[in-house]
Amino acid sequence: MTGTASPEHPTEPLRVLIATDTFPPDINGAARFARDHAVRLSRRGHDVHVIAPSPTFSGHSGVTMIDDQLIRTHRLRSVKWPAHEWLRIAPPWEVRRRVGRILDEVRPDVVHVQSFIGIGRGVAYEAHLRSIPIVATNHVMPDNLASVGGLPGRIVPAVTRRGWNLAAAVYSRADIVTSPTPIAADYLERSIGLASVTPISCGVDLHRFTPKQAKPGQRSILFVGRLDPEKNLPTLLRAIALLDHDVDAHLDIVGGGSERAVLEQLAEQLGVSTRVRFHGRVTDEQLVALHHEATVFVMPSPAELQSIATLEALASGTPVVLADAMALPHLVHNGVEGYLVPTYSAEEFARQIVKILTLPENDYLTMSAHAVQRAVQHDATTIVRRYEDLYRGAGTRRFARTESARTEYRGRIDSRV
Repeated sequence: MTGTASPEHPTEPLRVLIATDTFPPDINGAARFARDHAVRLSRRGHDVHVIAPSPTFSGHSGVTMIDDQLIRTHRLRSVKWPAHEWLRIAPPWEVRRRVGRILDEVRPDVVHVQSFIGIGRGVAYEAHLRSIPIVATNHVMPDNLASVGGLPGRIVPAVTRRGWNLAAAVYSRADIVTSPTPIAADYLERSIGLASVTPISCGVDLHRFTPKQAKPGQRSILFVGRLDPEKNLPTLLRAIALLDHDVDAHLDIVGGGSERAVLEQLAEQLGVSTRVRFHGRVTDEQLVALHHEATVFVMPSPAELQSIATLEALASGTPVVLADAMALPHLVHNGVEGYLVPTYSAEEFARQIVKILTLPENDYLTMSAHAVQRAVQHDATTIVRRYEDLYRGAGTRRFARTESARTEYRGRIDSRV
């Protein structure tokens, strides 16, 4: 263990190493969680290290200022996957040697692996060899990763199977495995035959968002996320095309991705280009403002393991319209904080969007207040404390597993004598 205790942090601080295959400047849910979680741990007095791909083909280690916290980052040189906006691959023949050295230098109390590919896999293997406690969180489904990687369709099934095999190999080495929602945890258990995956929300920093005190004056529909095929944005654009012009609403699309040009062309074809604004990437301050100004937030994706963007909308008091798929139903009670609709029904998305846009002020604020109450259940402060408990529990489990292995080994030796 490292550091000293304080009244604010009554238990001894930990040295935590987070291993991730995506980290800012990447923009996606896994990168966002890795960044936010590192900051939250640092604010609570822990010594935090992050191993992640370098944005260039040169590796380096140093201290990075993130949200006023000093985070020690270890960037491994990597190359960009040609057909993907942010995916970078560290040379496999270098990863284990490099992360092994980092583990020996840092000597973490626990490693928190964020993926089963590349760096995540290498750190899990090397930490396991050193008997370092491992907590692993699954943020991705191989099915989605394979489909957005620009691979020929005929080989996607084989790549997906390979992905699940890698996930099983990596997560079997972890002492504790988590996933953001019960549905995601159950999906992972069934996919790789793993028992006891713990559902823990990615959390939301409630202090960053200001709940609405009045219904927004302009009718703004907001989407935040990657512009990739699995987000199902064509359905949302078709829903916008179904809105009567007297509804007088516009759609703000925040985020970048491989589908932006295709979506802009579709908006033109549907005749809604003047009602749709593509913002691309925005700053944290701009994002907070867009959430506060939005009248309704829409997430049409059928592949969300949680959706941090939806949590941020709820924390802003924005009623939501979500695809009734994967983990999104865990975020709302239908008709209370918003509505769940069939994933590919543009008509139903349009109907529920209009229902929220046209709510009387008092009814809107009631739904908004319920949204905030829902977000409170995912308060980041509670989430980071749960992970602290898991980190210490992982150490206990690793000790027990190591002692069990030693006892078994001694038993085999004794039987030969």
